[in-house]
Amino acid sequence: MQPIHPITDKTCRSLYGKPVLIFFNDGSEIYGILSRIEKNKLILNDDATPKLSTTTKKTKKTISKSKTVKSKQAKSPNQTSFSGTADEGYSSFGLPLFGGVASGYQGAIDIQLENIAAMFSE
Repeated sequence: MQPIHPITDKTCRSLYGKPVLIFFNDGSEIYGILSRIEKNKLILNDDATPKLSTTTKKTKKTISKSKTVKSKQAKSPNQTSFSGTADEGYSSFGLPLFGGVASGYQGAIDIQLENIAAMFSE
């Protein structure tokens, strides 16, 4: 891990899209994917990416005149298929997960730069 100091747009630009670990002044920590720095805020885990190009392509649509008809086979009620995946909240053995499914905030997070004590990247 390498420390990032000072935390500015210029020093963090090469880290956009990479995982970072942030320690706050109060001792707590958070990790996530560095998205950008704007208006004295550091933004993590943001899926919105700025447009790099404004050119558009026109594509020609082709319409197929032939249509195919697929027949569906009915599945008998006593036949089951193994999907290979476990239901949500259960292990692959069918047992409930200890403590349940890990929950967390899934959206973008913005952090004021003055609240950050240290930041590290891979």
